[in-house]
Amino acid sequence: MKKFLGLLMMATLLATSFLSCKDDNDDNNNTPKASLIKTITFSADWNRGASGYEFFYDTDKNVTNFDRTYEGGADGAFVYDYSVAGKLTLTKDGEDYGSYDINADGLITKDYWSADEWASYEYNADGFLVKGIEHWGGEDHLKYEITITDGNISKITTYDDDGVTVKKIKEFTYTIGDNVDNLQQANVIDSDWKPVGGFYGKASKKLVDYFEYWDPRITPIEKSKSTLAYEFDTSDRPSKVTKTLTDMTTEIWNYTYYENN
Repeated sequence: MKKFLGLLMMATLLATSFLSCKDDNDDNNNTPKASLIKTITFSADWNRGASGYEFFYDTDKNVTNFDRTYEGGADGAFVYDYSVAGKLTLTKDGEDYGSYDINADGLITKDYWSADEWASYEYNADGFLVKGIEHWGGEDHLKYEITITDGNISKITTYDDDGVTVKKIKEFTYTIGDNVDNLQQANVIDSDWKPVGGFYGKASKKLVDYFEYWDPRITPIEKSKSTLAYEFDTSDRPSKVTKTLTDMTTEIWNYTYYENN
């Protein structure tokens, strides 16, 4: 009986030790850590001449520059300049390319097209982009409103030039997978490179499963749908994302990441 109790006590101690180690590992080693995006390549059924981007960062994880390629050839060397407080300027191959106002969090609040025309952006307290406005003809024109639900971009409403008529609604459904590496999958900025670095607000906390979109001016409503499929690298980061559209055409993004950042 004493031998049995001794064995039981030893088993209990071993179990406690195992659970303690497991908790330590969960707290210290298994917490997902975001990786900085190193490269993105994009191709589609309608254009298999892949575009590519390689990004570089400073020690504060700010994007300093990126190189763009098209069909394997150089297509622009872009450099970011943060030296003026509240400003971000961008050059391409040494020539002026863009000028932006940024807030204290490094988010772009105004994208200048000319001295009297620009796009402006508003963010909520959590850092999500929630409104986009275009200024031209001496007036502001509401272009986008973004709805955030449970840390995810759930709906984007796009307005016609009058700033009142809704011309497109896009609604997103998410997977259970965490968007640890901050892929900008539900952004009003139609660009593969512009959102990299978080310039246009936080990314959704989950990976997109699918989204539906339609023009509410058309009756009956006809919805289109795009579904995303994922492949992951050995560190469980999305390495290939394939979007299949309603017409069964596909668009493909490939990602690589920096290690130990």
